[in-house]
Amino acid sequence: MSFDVRAFKAFMESSTTPFQAVLSARAILENAGFKKLEVGEKWALERGGRYFVVSNDSYLCAFEIGKDFDLSQGCHIGASHCDSPCFRIKAVPELKVDKYLCLDTEVYGGAKLESWHDRPLSIAGRVACRSNDVLHPEVRFVDLRRPVCMIADLAPHISDKSKVEAKVASKMYPILGVSDGTEPDNWFRVFMGREMGVAPEDILDYELYVYNCAPCAEWGDKGEFLASARLDNLTSVYALISAITSSDNAKGISAAIAYDHEEIGNRSKSGANSNITEYIFKRIYKALGYDEEDYMMGMSRSLIFSLDAAHSFNPMYGERYDKNNRCTLNQGLCIKQASTQSYATDSVMTGIVEQLCAKYDIPYQKFANHSDIRGGGTIGSVISAMLPVNAIDMGVPLLSMHSAMEMIGQKDEGSLTSLLTAFYNEQ
Repeated sequence: MSFDVRAFKAFMESSTTPFQAVLSARAILENAGFKKLEVGEKWALERGGRYFVVSNDSYLCAFEIGKDFDLSQGCHIGASHCDSPCFRIKAVPELKVDKYLCLDTEVYGGAKLESWHDRPLSIAGRVACRSNDVLHPEVRFVDLRRPVCMIADLAPHISDKSKVEAKVASKMYPILGVSDGTEPDNWFRVFMGREMGVAPEDILDYELYVYNCAPCAEWGDKGEFLASARLDNLTSVYALISAITSSDNAKGISAAIAYDHEEIGNRSKSGANSNITEYIFKRIYKALGYDEEDYMMGMSRSLIFSLDAAHSFNPMYGERYDKNNRCTLNQGLCIKQASTQSYATDSVMTGIVEQLCAKYDIPYQKFANHSDIRGGGTIGSVISAMLPVNAIDMGVPLLSMHSAMEMIGQKDEGSLTSLLTAFYNEQ
């Protein structure tokens, strides 16, 4: 399928936190005829039906049941994560430094801190507000969608070059304004209350994040590249949602999953190291009239494509990459391999992907870390250990990973989406 760059850019710019990413993906799914299921209600599922489940507002599982579903087919599962490194605003964030009004934040994930300096930043997330039911606060999603703060770097004329000042989080408090001497002690809640149209005292608590609000931009001598915040890992989320809404597996079950909290280790109720996905698939099989043994048989015939951005070769730092197993922008999606099993890839799963790519003329590359560098990991090994299902780790090549601004090739996003569509359609 062709890559719609305008739709991709719109998705990137609206998916500013995991909460907003789930809302953006949900809108695409509903437009394609997917029906929302409530976790706390019984499910009446039909063959040929398209459904999605949201948990904790930041986990999404969309699935399609083939109209001629055959238990022998198993499930084709695509999995990703929708969180990215950023700054989370603390519960009592008001910092007054001299006359500046600053926000007390903590770093979320492995952010490349120096890249966040001197950029227009905004605020988004989830807010719990006072309600008439003490056990059910009113939940609001908020995205200011405009620059409201910045993190100022120190000029080289007065910096201490013997210190790594740019990498100290306590030197990176966002500046929101200048005091006029009249603001109350809770001036941030007053600010957010005004933005949301609620009384400050009705804001009980929040999960608010400072994010880079620069638009997704095309660049390169042919406009063939894209630069944006949060490409790790919204490239994978978008490819999954695009593929599952465009595919039709008549005999199997296709699923697209977006987890939260990968950047901080996956251990949460909406992370990959939880039983939420197992719980959902057991309910799917039960609603279709199968027992637990049928479910286990179905899982044994299933496949997982775990998707997360891959490290593209950076021409300025060639010594940090393996001499042979490295990838480049716009040369195809990337298969990620590691003997440590930080990537779940094995030869059989690689063979499946290679055959799909050959059948549908999809370009691909293979990546392995430099032998002296351990590198990172992702959700593939975690998910396949939880279910367990054969899995492979893949993604689009990415430059400047974990920076406030990252870079990909447009062709690679199209290649990943094409592969996922083929994966969902194959029986």
